[in-house]
Amino acid sequence: MPVKMSCRLTSFWESKMKENNKLDSEKSNQLTPSRRNTSGGFAFGKLLAGLVAAGVLGGGLFGGKHLLTQEEEKVRKEQYYVAKKSDFLVTVKLTGQLVSTDVEVLKTQLEGQTTIETIVEEGVQVKGPTPYSITEGDTLESIAMAHKKAELNIKRLNEELELDWANLTNGTEIQIPGDLLVELDPLSFKERINSQEIAVQRAENLLLRSQGNVETLKLSSELAQKMAENNYTNALMDLDKLKNNTISNEIVKTRGAIANLETDVELAEKNLTAYTKLKELGFVSDLEVLRQESSRDKASHQIKVLKAELEAYIKYDQVSLLSVKELTVDEARVQIEKQKVLNAANTRDALSNVVTNERTLELEKEKLIDLNEQMANTKIYAPQDGTVLYWSDRWKRGEPIMEGSKVYKGQNLIKLPRTSSLKVDLSVPQAKRKQLYLNMRVYVEVEDVKLPGTLTFLSATVDTNRRGHTEKSYFKAEVSIDSSSFPDSVSEGMAVTVEMLVINLEKENQRIKVPNQCVTTRMITEDTPQTGCWVLDPDTGQHAWRPVTIEYSDENFIAVKPENDPGRGLRENELVHLSPLTEAENLNLEEAVMGKGEIDFDKIPSKPIEPKGDSTASE
Repeated sequence: MPVKMSCRLTSFWESKMKENNKLDSEKSNQLTPSRRNTSGGFAFGKLLAGLVAAGVLGGGLFGGKHLLTQEEEKVRKEQYYVAKKSDFLVTVKLTGQLVSTDVEVLKTQLEGQTTIETIVEEGVQVKGPTPYSITEGDTLESIAMAHKKAELNIKRLNEELELDWANLTNGTEIQIPGDLLVELDPLSFKERINSQEIAVQRAENLLLRSQGNVETLKLSSELAQKMAENNYTNALMDLDKLKNNTISNEIVKTRGAIANLETDVELAEKNLTAYTKLKELGFVSDLEVLRQESSRDKASHQIKVLKAELEAYIKYDQVSLLSVKELTVDEARVQIEKQKVLNAANTRDALSNVVTNERTLELEKEKLIDLNEQMANTKIYAPQDGTVLYWSDRWKRGEPIMEGSKVYKGQNLIKLPRTSSLKVDLSVPQAKRKQLYLNMRVYVEVEDVKLPGTLTFLSATVDTNRRGHTEKSYFKAEVSIDSSSFPDSVSEGMAVTVEMLVINLEKENQRIKVPNQCVTTRMITEDTPQTGCWVLDPDTGQHAWRPVTIEYSDENFIAVKPENDPGRGLRENELVHLSPLTEAENLNLEEAVMGKGEIDFDKIPSKPIEPKGDSTASE
């Protein structure tokens, strides 16, 4: 029995060596074997030869069997992974960016373009508005001087209080603007005042034009009203004509035609009687009798048709014609009322336009006064506590934020985030999107510190701005950090690592997990891929394709979904191939190439490469 087993093992490994040598020769132009597999095969060949020689010469059968078993186990460990159920903590790791949850963006409010005279340094901690209680003798001017703030800025900050600044009440609490952040150059206000004077003149011209339009509209409205009334009169006359003339004439005409046809029928009857007697006497033929019968029948038929038409005319056409004419009368009557309403609306619009232009003129005049108040916009104060960060546009190019830079109205200058309130912006790849859900627990790693967090936002649509020129899809996500204990070096804009716990597969929830490299995709048809592994068949020593379903995965391992079908999924203690690409000829990889072309090298002769330049130079 041991002799048979030894022979079986020897023949098995000899067949494996031949198979490997054949596979290497066939795939030498397709795959490069790993150093580990090549060296392992060579060493194993030498060991096998030594064992065979030792068995033949010394009869060391059992020793050879033991060494074969050890070498077989070593090769299996190098080339295969033993499928076993085990605990699997599934996590998703992504890289995100710290952003503030509460950012106040400060913009330039001055009209036109101006220059930054002074600006606070980036990274400086600033204070926002502070409360102040009014005391005896305080005025707006004295408060502004004491705190070195502009008067108009103080008034704007306390607009909701609706204070009478000329008579301040003791004990009233107001807000004093925060630290000065930016001071802008106000030298362009003279040009703006000149432009505003031109705007006032234009507003006066518009007012005069709108007043003239009111007079013109009155004349047009009167003419339109007369035309509507004339159409109504004509519609009434048409209705009266239809009732008293057109319908009655049509009925009389049809009845007269019926009477004439009845006379023709009577005449035809008499002629028929006469011709019938003449036929009996042999003076006329049957043809004349038939002709008279035909004349009588035609006249009778026409009588029936005309009577039916007359009945239909009286019952339907007469009603329809009357209805149309009455509707025309109603439309003309309604048109008169509509014209009245339209005239009134147009008049109101014209008068409203006059009022609007009057108001516009007033506003333009007020702007001349308001330009003085614009001086307050040359000073920008901190609206809240925070760290100063200069604004930067990713997609725009312009001057940097610094003293002397040109700025324009509405331009973002500073963002003021709260240092104690941060969140993480994420871009989730499509492959990881289905594993995530709202309110799942996460850990944010920043500056070697792990902080707990919660996934608070997960977009249901693809982030088109992130797609760019690639085919990859990403989804926006946000993570709130459930801690305010940040290292001093942490600030907005820093990159962080976010680890999200998807599921902990343990105890009865354990799954068979294999390294990521074990799972590949095979084209089972030209257009149908299938995910699976190559499993070693212990009986034949061959690799068998096994379709699997990926249930969970992380950076290193894949959890395989349990399957009832014996032809799908993995079972414990099965050996899964660690290098599935060595089975490239069975993967049908060429079927996955889109728009591939096939070349028959047997039919297309190869040509030698012609050297560039003068061919005689090589000779």
